[in-house]
Amino acid sequence: MGAGHPFARSNDPKGGAVPLLIKMPENRAVLGAAGPYPRSLNMLGRRQTAVQRQLRRGGLAGYEPMTQATLLSVMQHAPRQAAFFDVGAHIGLYSAMISAVYAGNGVRTYAFEPTPDTARICRAVRKYNGLNYAVVEAALSSEPGVAALYLSDKTESSNSLNPGFRGHTQEVVVSMTTLDAFAKETGVDPYLIKIDVETQEPQVIRGALEVIARARPWIVCEILPEVDSGDLTELLDRLVDLGYAFRQLTPELPWTLCRSAKDLHQLCLLPGRDWLLAPEEPTRQFFATVRGWLAAIAECDETTNQLIAGGDPLPVGWNSPYSAGRTFARLTQRRSAANRSVLGWLRR
Repeated sequence: MGAGHPFARSNDPKGGAVPLLIKMPENRAVLGAAGPYPRSLNMLGRRQTAVQRQLRRGGLAGYEPMTQATLLSVMQHAPRQAAFFDVGAHIGLYSAMISAVYAGNGVRTYAFEPTPDTARICRAVRKYNGLNYAVVEAALSSEPGVAALYLSDKTESSNSLNPGFRGHTQEVVVSMTTLDAFAKETGVDPYLIKIDVETQEPQVIRGALEVIARARPWIVCEILPEVDSGDLTELLDRLVDLGYAFRQLTPELPWTLCRSAKDLHQLCLLPGRDWLLAPEEPTRQFFATVRGWLAAIAECDETTNQLIAGGDPLPVGWNSPYSAGRTFARLTQRRSAANRSVLGWLRR
């Protein structure tokens, strides 16, 4: 999107959306295999939502870097035209990243977000960045229908179908569907599912059992302490019967293996709440890929953000694509001595 694009001028500050451009991680292997992708994303505002505020303070390096690295790594090893289901997409950060990075592989991305205001921003992120992921404004649960979505008084990132999850004074009625119903209606089976639904994880999994058994997708799932442990154990035991094993996304690689819901509950007492539910054993190559993405994401801190004054044009070439030929040289020049072990993997 060049300077002449109709969205190349920043939004009016009176509208509350003064653009925040965040640097995307450079990955030489992906650039060589899937082709170029944009060097920046326009997240539209720096204060509208909790995600935008956190990105403003720390860039991508300060926002769930292990979750980012895991999602990007799973899709790096996916076949062409694989589908990513982003359940609880919020403003669509992960949908935008996957859609941008793997556009050359024909990735199909679906962002599910029930909160009307954040779904609107999710669509705007897609539009302003010239991306093509689908936004499904609906909640995912164990059965189709309608339900009250309780709007957290603290932050919109804690909105939930669970009335007891966070304090609230407002609610909105939203449509509900299931992943099984969506897959049947669209004819699309996911290769990767991300679930972040504020204690509704068991309901989402229950509504996806058919597609999980059929397609055996990789699943990255946030599991909060407030979740109904009985429901969660039952559903995770169903996944164990399907051959799934669980790994908590901790800073230490490779992650600890759990083969039962009981083991998972014991590890839930430790810091960290994101899990990989894997249909097969991750390989050494997979963990090397995660390390590579972590190193690239670490370069995307708050110093690489670009804050655009209201009404000013976006910089020329703000999202021009990375060049595969330049990526390795740049990483070599900028990598600190502390990252030389990771750089050694990138050279292979």
